[in-house]
Amino acid sequence: MQNQWLERLSLDEQTLLLDVLFTQQYALELISCEIADMESGYKQVDEARYRSLMKLYRRIVEELSL
Repeated sequence: MQNQWLERLSLDEQTLLLDVLFTQQYALELISCEIADMESGYKQVDEARYRSLMKLYRRIVEELSL
């Protein structure tokens, strides 16, 4: 279901959405909440997705502190 939205958005719309998420610093908050849900057992996901989100979270934190 979540990929259906991605497919329905144009590349420009996807870029705009990401820009807003990063500009408003919501991206980091969303990733943090997703990780917390995984760690608390509210969401069941595979280990690869969890590791990828952790890597992305660390990367964004490092970039924001530059």
